[in-house]
Amino acid sequence: IGGSKVSTKLPVIKGLLKQVDMLILGGGLAFTFIKAKGIPVGNSLVEDSMIDIAKEILEYAEAHGKTLVIPVDAVCGTSFPSGPVDKKDTKIFDLNSSGGIEDGWSGFDIGPKSVDNIRASLDGVKKIIFNGPMGVFEIAPYDEGTIGLVEAIEECTKKGAISVVGGGDSVAALEQFNKTSAVSYVSTGGGATLELLAGDELPGVTAIADFN
Repeated sequence: IGGSKVSTKLPVIKGLLKQVDMLILGGGLAFTFIKAKGIPVGNSLVEDSMIDIAKEILEYAEAHGKTLVIPVDAVCGTSFPSGPVDKKDTKIFDLNSSGGIEDGWSGFDIGPKSVDNIRASLDGVKKIIFNGPMGVFEIAPYDEGTIGLVEAIEECTKKGAISVVGGGDSVAALEQFNKTSAVSYVSTGGGATLELLAGDELPGVTAIADFN
């Protein structure tokens, strides 16, 4: 799960953890979790009102033996990009207790170590749901994290995994990278997909199920 819709996705994540073996987090929403772990995030996107929920999710995952993969590094800039960015104007920060993002810098993509972690974590999985990009994928070089994730999903799909992509931004990322055929199924229903998987009731689905 990625993207920047922190307040809409965080409440669903706890329900998702009951249904999945592993949850990979990226994009803007990941910084709320990183801050919840006590790691400095600089000026990165964070919803402070969701910190306690993030802590609960981290504790739940640990208590129930769920694998939660969180970025270990981030590609950062000093301002939100409005056009292509020169790599020399970016900086990669490690996200750990002895590091973190400096003040004045914001995370706009997951870093190369995080991409390697995701690729290793996905090796051998049978089912994948991808919802939300890993960074500001529309603008280079902040597209590299999402490209890395999509390529990892493509590799798994070629090995027989079922891969489902849901949500407008996720679909847009696939189209941008010419990878729409690299996954098993593409859906424009992002939030609804997550809610259904988390066990929430969707009126339309319920109506179909009750139809005689």
